[in-house]
Amino acid sequence: MSPTFSSPSLSSIFIVFLFLNTFSNHGANGDLISDVCKYASTSDPQLKYEFCIGSLLENPASKDAHDLLKLGEISMQACLQNATSIQAYIDKMLSEGKQGPDPKPYLHPIKFCFLEYGVCHDFVNLAIEGFRVKDYSKANKWMGIAMGVPTECEKGFKKRGMPSSLTKQDDDFVQLTKISLGIIRMVVKK
Repeated sequence: MSPTFSSPSLSSIFIVFLFLNTFSNHGANGDLISDVCKYASTSDPQLKYEFCIGSLLENPASKDAHDLLKLGEISMQACLQNATSIQAYIDKMLSEGKQGPDPKPYLHPIKFCFLEYGVCHDFVNLAIEGFRVKDYSKANKWMGIAMGVPTECEKGFKKRGMPSSLTKQDDDFVQLTKISLGIIRMVVKK
């Protein structure tokens, strides 16, 4: 005797299946982000785990990222957006004359940082390009160079014996690049 299923029970099973599948995908994504941030912060102790989790979850596209490649692109795009935001912040500082306690001496290092973050766009775009074509050596190289931009920016202030007006922005950018570099390392290890 073969079993028979009624329509309501099949549709109920289908609904439960869809619910569980949706739930498990969301859970897997959360696990992916957590795993990425654990790995990245363990391999680079200067990367703050909470910052990593927050920045990846903050991006709406991360909810659709179900693998390292997608999450890697999202993290690199976050670097690009952050570099753009920093340039806009610097531009606003310059236009409002709020470079620092005494605006005139701050003008040169602020303008230098503005130019550095402009070039940084190219570095990050080259890293993204390398990542997309699976040239992880290229992606790693250019993201590493991009990570050096905030250091150069900070040096401009230190050379003049002044406190930086951009320390928070520079630190955040370094953290974002560390996330991308951690993901590149994970992809290479796979």
